[in-house]
Amino acid sequence: MELALEPSRITAGTQLEPAHQARVLEEFYREGYAILPGVLKREEVAQLRHLADQFIDHKETAPKGYAAPVYNAMVLRCTQNLHRAFCDMLTREPFLSLAEAVLGPNAGFCGQNVIRSDKDTGISAWHVDDILEFPLPPEIPRHDARIRMPVFWFSFQIALSDITSPENGPTEVVAGSHYSGRNVSKDSAGEFEGRGPTPILCKAGDVYLFNHQLWHRGSINRSSERRYLMQNQYCRQWGIHRFSAADAVCKIDGGDLAGASPRLLKLLRRDELLPKA
Repeated sequence: MELALEPSRITAGTQLEPAHQARVLEEFYREGYAILPGVLKREEVAQLRHLADQFIDHKETAPKGYAAPVYNAMVLRCTQNLHRAFCDMLTREPFLSLAEAVLGPNAGFCGQNVIRSDKDTGISAWHVDDILEFPLPPEIPRHDARIRMPVFWFSFQIALSDITSPENGPTEVVAGSHYSGRNVSKDSAGEFEGRGPTPILCKAGDVYLFNHQLWHRGSINRSSERRYLMQNQYCRQWGIHRFSAADAVCKIDGGDLAGASPRLLKLLRRDELLPKA
């Protein structure tokens, strides 16, 4: 199965206009997420979904452990090691410019995955990712809304299928809960300041920025259609030594990275391929 020979169909994309970017980031900082409709083209979505299916369904084409169940959904990890199309997603706009706006001009890459949920599957336990970064004691009810919560890492969640109904297993969030200073029960999110769970409904090609300190889960897919969600994860420069450092080094053949920009090679930690001064 010569997947590596299939050329990348990922385009360069377009940065957001400054006023649009400012609105998106203001919502992201306040709510913990922000939706960008219609980012990917149909051909890009189709290729990424096809590649995910091939690597998940033919596990011999990927290193051991890359395609494995989490709860009862399938997760394909370290996709930047599998095909140039996944690599190109890291510098496709508006991903990179938004990541640098949030994390700084030297923002790093710390993970890339595809989650595939068939009928009656999904990562449905409520949680925050990694650890609760800014816990508060019981006597302090929440972080002050006048401050902007620091972001050490975050992801773009990239819909590769239509997730337009609660039946499709959308991500559910409690907006603003990244200000709570508290973890969440895996069985029930409850409310934060009167706001309960909200499904993030989107179409294939839509994207949402996502703060991992937000109370969230992936609900169960009750439909007959597969649900696909890709994740691009970025971190502050120091974070590349903290978050999945070994996994985030791109291991595909240097020849498959021919023509890659210096910024992409830096993100992939393939400095040996950079043009010589």
